[in-house]
Amino acid sequence: MMTFKKITLLVFSLYSFTASAQFYTDAEDLETDVNAANSGGVFIVSDGTYNDFEATIENTGTATNPIIIKAESVGGVLLTGESKFVFKKSAHCILEGFIFDATSDETLVKLEGCHHIQITRNTFELTTTESVKWVYIGGVWNDNTLPFQYPSHHNIIDHNIFQNKTTPGHYITVDGSHEDDGSDEVYYQSTYDVIRLNHFRNNGPRAVNEQESIRIGWSEMSPSSGHTIVEHNLFENCDGDPEVVSVKSCDNIIRHNTFRSSYGSLSLRHGNRNIVEGNFFFGNNKPVGTSAAGSSLYTGGIRIYGTDHVIINNYMEGLNGTRWDAPITLTQGDAIDGQSTSYSKHFRAERVLIANNSLINNTNGIEIGFDNNNNYNKDLKDITIANNTITGSENALVSIVDVNNDPGTEVEWQNNLMYPTGSAVTLSGATSTSFDTTEVRNTDPMFTYNTVLEYWKSTSSTPLFSSSSTINSLVLEDIEGQPRSATSNPGADDFSNAIVRFSPLDSVDVGPFAYNSLAVDPILKMNLKISPNPADQQVHIKNIPTNAKYAKLISTSTGKTVWSTTNLNTLEVNLETKNYPSGTYILQFEGYTWRSIEKLFIQH
Repeated sequence: MMTFKKITLLVFSLYSFTASAQFYTDAEDLETDVNAANSGGVFIVSDGTYNDFEATIENTGTATNPIIIKAESVGGVLLTGESKFVFKKSAHCILEGFIFDATSDETLVKLEGCHHIQITRNTFELTTTESVKWVYIGGVWNDNTLPFQYPSHHNIIDHNIFQNKTTPGHYITVDGSHEDDGSDEVYYQSTYDVIRLNHFRNNGPRAVNEQESIRIGWSEMSPSSGHTIVEHNLFENCDGDPEVVSVKSCDNIIRHNTFRSSYGSLSLRHGNRNIVEGNFFFGNNKPVGTSAAGSSLYTGGIRIYGTDHVIINNYMEGLNGTRWDAPITLTQGDAIDGQSTSYSKHFRAERVLIANNSLINNTNGIEIGFDNNNNYNKDLKDITIANNTITGSENALVSIVDVNNDPGTEVEWQNNLMYPTGSAVTLSGATSTSFDTTEVRNTDPMFTYNTVLEYWKSTSSTPLFSSSSTINSLVLEDIEGQPRSATSNPGADDFSNAIVRFSPLDSVDVGPFAYNSLAVDPILKMNLKISPNPADQQVHIKNIPTNAKYAKLISTSTGKTVWSTTNLNTLEVNLETKNYPSGTYILQFEGYTWRSIEKLFIQH
């Protein structure tokens, strides 16, 4: 649930434009006019259903006058068949408000050598039997020589829904360009792209490989710096790959996302100097599954390879993963950074900081030293695990999975709180690792469960631990965006009366209808009355403002508007709900300068 205070921080700033809008029902006409535009423009596809709507854009707008290609209303244009958009060597373009319900073997939106493209408020669904990357950011396939005239950079994918993927390929692929001097190839990732406020759901069943929801970079590209930001996204039932999000390059940030009921982990698979901060992981009682190949499927947390990563302020609850999918996984490696250029290998974790994370009531805790049947023989090096809180009632809070791989002093433990209950133990499998009171304190964290935010939080009784100067310089706030002092609560949440800026996300917080482009009016939200909620046959809405211009009801399962009206001459509306399927809906009212968004449950 996202608070109003958080909204003001996350709303994406709008482009301004003065060009008059033009309406289209034909893709060829749209493509011709967009590519002929010399000063930006607004190109609107009239609401309706269009089959095989294909357009290739090769033009640039400006920051103040972009090229805007949008549906007449968000969710009002349904694109079927082989519909797709390709942006090639384009810049300052916006693609907004479409529903892709396609049946093809091609990428739905492809960016080739583009920058400052925004893909926003769309719904993506594709029925195919092939491996397809749904949204792709890369270079121009036949332009691979220095000085990389057309690399991609500074693109934004925000407020979209990606759903119901059943075949390999990714929802979003961040790729890049390469140099070919005739003797060697060097790969470079698209840079400074942002993926935010999207809803990823129902990706499965498990494939052998290549079905991540997001893949950033790839093996041969992993030494390059992407500077990609993945933030404030919701992942639900993303089971298609052991890596829900796969990071395969350097200098990226994965922060403030929520992972729910997903078989797999956030994986720092390749690359160095990545930051994983302030993410929520919930198992939600999803049982251990079985893939078609017979392997066990687990809800996991964070798996780490490579050097100089920072893993801070993450919250993991109710995860059942082990081996590859433990809440925090540090396996052995089969290569060492700087000593191997075989980039498909698993480079051992080295110089990694894991601080102020909370592991609550998981089947396992931190797992160290798994060697994949003796295939990984490179030991961990220079790992710091500090100021974390781990509590659980089964197995071990810290486990050396393969006892011959106890890292000993290569893992430095500082000021952690561990509280085993039930049959749980603090440490298992160790041959040289042990804890003294400066490394681990066995004491009750005195957490309380917040029924509104739905996770365990610190209280005024939670112990206070000090931190090193290094950690203090990196962990400036807690998972909720509240400032930390040098002495604070261990774990992700620091007890505070400051404003909660970040909290776990649900469907109303992300996707095409989350906040849109207007402010959410808090006064309206207090006055608007909706009853009953949950509704069965009918819902009664009172205190609608006199300046409301329209209302709509949106299904969160499909992203489609199922009811709308501009007939708001009265301050009350009776909405018939008996013919709508049971589920969660968004009820939205809009004026010229405000928007109200409320969650409505229909239950028959």
